[in-house]
This record gives sequence, C-alpha cells and structure tokens, in this order.
Amino acid sequence: MQTQSISTAKQRGFTLVELLTVLAIIAILMALATPFIRDLIIEGRVDPTAQDITVTANVIRTQGAASGSATPYANLGSTTTATAAFANAAMNRAQALTVTGTGASATITHSLGASASQLTVAQGTVTTTGDAFTLTVPTVAKAACPGLATQLNRAAVAITVNGTAVKNVGGTYNATAAQNACTTGDTNEYVFTFQ
Repeated sequence: MQTQSISTAKQRGFTLVELLTVLAIIAILMALATPFIRDLIIEGRVDPTAQDITVTANVIRTQGAASGSATPYANLGSTTTATAAFANAAMNRAQALTVTGTGASATITHSLGASASQLTVAQGTVTTTGDAFTLTVPTVAKAACPGLATQLNRAAVAITVNGTAVKNVGGTYNATAAQNACTTGDTNEYVFTFQ
C-alpha cells in the first residue's frame, strides 16, 4: 500500500497594510454617515416632541379655561413662572421632552438639536395681553425644520420660524415660507402661540 503525500498549502492571512486600509475605509464611511444618522434620529423625534407639546398645551388651556376669564393666561406670570407651569404640566405626560426639577424651579428641554435646549413660555397676545401664551423652542436642527411647525400647525394659532411668520392668527399655515425660513445647523427657533 502506497501512502499519499499530503501537501500542505501555505496559509496566508491579511497583512497589516490590508487591515489598516479596511479600517481607514470604515472610518471614512462612518464619518460621512454620522451627520446623516443624526438627522434621521432628529427627524424621528419630531412627531413625539410635537405630541408632547400639544398634550401639554391642552393641559394649560384646560387650566386657563377653568378661570372663565377672557385673559386666562395673564396669571402665568413671568417667563420663569410660566415655563415652570408648562414644565409641571408636562411632568409624567411628556416622553420626548425632558422635565427637570419641580414646582417653581421646573424647566423643560427638547432634543431636536443642540443639547439641553430649554423651552420658554410667556403670556401672549392675540387681541388682549394674557388671552394666549407663547412657547419658544430654540436651537432646533435643520433636520427638524420645518417638520415641527407642520406637526403643530393645527394646535397653534400662530407660528414663527426664525422670526418669519408662517402662520398668522386666523390664517393658514404656509409650508413654503416655513421651509424657506429654516437655516442650517442647530440654529432654528420656533415661537408657537396657543389660545
């Protein structure tokens, strides 16, 4: 019986240069994809944020309606007090907004752009001071602009994007004006008026 000689093939692995090349390509792809992924995440947060704002605005409206006054929001007080009232109304209701603190020191932030961007609330005016309230949402990313305005257009009686009126009291929402008012980066500011 004849024994066969088994030839062992020379095994070859990846060289260090090949591994470094692959890692460099992966790093470049990740660097290019990161802004896109961030934009997708922010776009996904627009609807839940709008829902939180709508629910909380409705709570403030209900509380105001209970006063029976023509100026139900006159008692919101200073911006700090009004913001705390809004934050307290959002507590245990909001899922996309973050409430920090309680009582008079409560604040509320969003995650649609720059981190820890605080919302502010103040008395507003449609015909008389205190017959409405405003909600300012600063430092919103381009990825959420004008989506947030579009989502809240039914709930708010007036909307501005970066100082441009995109919905006036009694008017209709102008999506084109909202889109044109948006700027790049986390620099967009919305002001919503609720009555």
